[in-house]
Amino acid sequence: MDFKKKVKYIFITGGVVSSLGKGITASALGLLLKLRGYSVTIQKFDPYINVDPGTMS
Repeated sequence: MDFKKKVKYIFITGGVVSSLGKGITASALGLLLKLRGYSVTIQKFDPYINVDPGTMS
């Protein structure tokens, strides 16, 4: 039998505000899903093109 895995995506957003705990939330959620037997991959995406996000205020 050919079983296909369904791929699901979870997006955690928070704009450009730092220290909101987006990384901690993503890693905690990933750990909980792994403990339930899911395969988890975390991908961080910064939509800044040639811009230092620390100077965007």
